[in-house]
Amino acid sequence: MPELAYPLCRQTVTLYHPDAAAGRVVRAVVTGAFLDRRVRVSATETGRARALAFVLVIPQRSARYGQDYTLEPGDRVLEGEGADVAWADWADFLPASVPGLCCVQYVDPKAAGGAPCHVEAGGWWTRAGSGAHSLTN
Repeated sequence: MPELAYPLCRQTVTLYHPDAAAGRVVRAVVTGAFLDRRVRVSATETGRARALAFVLVIPQRSARYGQDYTLEPGDRVLEGEGADVAWADWADFLPASVPGLCCVQYVDPKAAGGAPCHVEAGGWWTRAGSGAHSLTN
């Protein structure tokens, strides 16, 4: 099987994972990712609802999932190389208070030919923090 090409994966992102047992926020910078932020519009009973959404793709050749970084629902993603975040500041490290910050709601590792090829992650939320789950956790 030929190697998969990822021509859009040219961005640097910073991943933030809370480690409650250690009382710290683990920060990982990944080069060679794709982060797309957009507005998600859905029909409701009273009209339309707008929410922010994102999708993140990290090819295995850029960083190895589970070895070079951890990514789980509730983690945060920021385009570029972000600063360290102290454990005491984690509760306020939210998309509503940090421009460009995304909150992971799903993580989906993909494989091709039986081997890991990339991880897709994403999420959506409203200004109030609602989405697939609350962003205040």
